[in-house]
Amino acid sequence: MKAGNWAMIMVLATGLAAWADDPIPSEAKITHRQLQATDQFGEGTYDATDKVIVEGIVLNAPEMILNPAPGAGFMGGQWQMYFQGEGEDHAGTAVWFGQYYHKVTTGDPNDSYTDEELLAELCRINADPNTGYVFHPGDRIRVTGWYKFYGGKTNINEKHQKAPFFDFDIELVKPAVGLPQAEPITLADLKYPDNTFLFDPNRDAGPEFYQGRLVRIENIQIENPDNWGPGKTVTVADPNGRDFPVRLGLGAGFTRYAPPAGPIDAVGILDQEAPDCDFCDYGYRLWVPNYDGNGLVLTDRGHRRGNLPGDVNGDYSADLLDLAELSENWLRFVPGLFGCP
Repeated sequence: MKAGNWAMIMVLATGLAAWADDPIPSEAKITHRQLQATDQFGEGTYDATDKVIVEGIVLNAPEMILNPAPGAGFMGGQWQMYFQGEGEDHAGTAVWFGQYYHKVTTGDPNDSYTDEELLAELCRINADPNTGYVFHPGDRIRVTGWYKFYGGKTNINEKHQKAPFFDFDIELVKPAVGLPQAEPITLADLKYPDNTFLFDPNRDAGPEFYQGRLVRIENIQIENPDNWGPGKTVTVADPNGRDFPVRLGLGAGFTRYAPPAGPIDAVGILDQEAPDCDFCDYGYRLWVPNYDGNGLVLTDRGHRRGNLPGDVNGDYSADLLDLAELSENWLRFVPGLFGCP
């Protein structure tokens, strides 16, 4: 055989080996409802492609529900954004990112992000790559990435792999289209009269129907206000004996304001967290990222009335209380939003 032919064979063999080690993943544009489909045990069933492309409306600021600070907690800095489908696409999806993948995979710290690498990745996923626009609740986005079923829902994530091959990408489709209207429901829409979760594997009713979406649970009351605080969980109940867990986010409102006392509504993201579930029909909760102190509805409506520069705590007055809060947070910054290139 001629030397040139041998050279060509070697080039082809090298190319095939590289492809085998790092194949081109298949991907398709699908709906949230397709991605979140489950079987009769609540296990995710979507597996048609390696990666998915999904569009929807951002529901939360990631740093309002998980702490992105390097080294924070068991998994280090974490980031999670929910976005929900529109029109007939009645479902929503969480996009998750973490620092210490080795804690749940190989045990080798080299397989996790260093603090510097974490900050760089947070800067990348917090903003549109084409414009530098920082994503906000109410933006329409497109997410392309791998997916993994965990705790009752299918997340878009890096499959606990640090290699850039497993990165997900977020693009801005249209800014500031507005948050979806929170769907009004009661605890009777989520639980049976005996206070067990209403589970429908077809996802046409119960918590599965509302999972990953913005909802408004009406006519409830906080049962354990002593547990009020950032990152904690309170229990709400209706007049008929049904109760439901509400995970409080990391917003400053849970420190600034007392919990609303009387019968209230609560607006948040219907979530599920049931680690290692064999029958994933439990673990549902409402996640409220922040509270604006209005006293009647457990929710955050964004910027409060007043438009007064220096009114840090939103009490319509710029005074020493604002200076005290500013001093307490002096030189702190939000990882992945401050100091990005």
